[in-house]
Amino acid sequence: MLKILIVDGNVKEARDSISAAGMLTQWQLYKNVLETLADDLVCTVVYPADADAPLPTADELAGFDGIVWTGSALNIYDRGPAIDRQIEFMRLCQGEDTRMFGSCWGLQVAVVASGGEVGANIKGREIGIARDIGLTDQGRKHPLYQGKASCFDAVAIHLDHTVQLPEGTKVLAGNDLSQVQAVEITRGKSIFWGVQYHPEFDLEYISALIRRYGETLVKEGFRHDVGGIEKWAQDLSAAQHEDADHDLRQEYALGADVLDPRNRLLELANWLQFLRDGR
Repeated sequence: MLKILIVDGNVKEARDSISAAGMLTQWQLYKNVLETLADDLVCTVVYPADADAPLPTADELAGFDGIVWTGSALNIYDRGPAIDRQIEFMRLCQGEDTRMFGSCWGLQVAVVASGGEVGANIKGREIGIARDIGLTDQGRKHPLYQGKASCFDAVAIHLDHTVQLPEGTKVLAGNDLSQVQAVEITRGKSIFWGVQYHPEFDLEYISALIRRYGETLVKEGFRHDVGGIEKWAQDLSAAQHEDADHDLRQEYALGADVLDPRNRLLELANWLQFLRDGR
């Protein structure tokens, strides 16, 4: 049995808003996805963005086989208590014998906690599908990417990315929009694997987020109007289904790396195996 601690990066207001929209929160999504990959998990969730949230002590962290850090709507450079608490909790985790995985926000918290820097991408937001993510030489040899193609697409949504790496970080993957799409950060006995994209998201989930960001995406030039945003969201959602129109998938250049859960979730499956190997 694997004991997993899920660290939800959103503030309570954001979690409540997501739930009110009929969507799974970040921790709920991660729990569901991990449980499709393993039937012997016991998951615990914590909310370090909340001022009154209880968090594990250093001694209690030893009771978990792995720690997952979710995405978040926060921007880490804004700082403030909800963000600073997460950075400090990451540093606590990094000071112990921990094996962690983080997507998007999770990667960014690990980078900043380790002395690196995250900023808004001057090339703009990456949303929908992150294209042509290429493994580095270190990435090709890394257990995170065992069985993964050397170049792949992934579901993604982020404006921010790593602009300065912490000392000793291994960059495992990148693309033209963000040179840092995956990292390994080690601190003492702590090992963190992070990706800037979202393997835990499928096309239906990202389509719901595209709708939530609708007007912002129009302002950023992704579509001319909210009608175009809605069509984009509908098309991605429809493409997820097994009976989806072939031309639709071809129009959006959607391949097995995002459509087939065995490919999309491979990084998480590899991380779970990493936890088992370390026991």
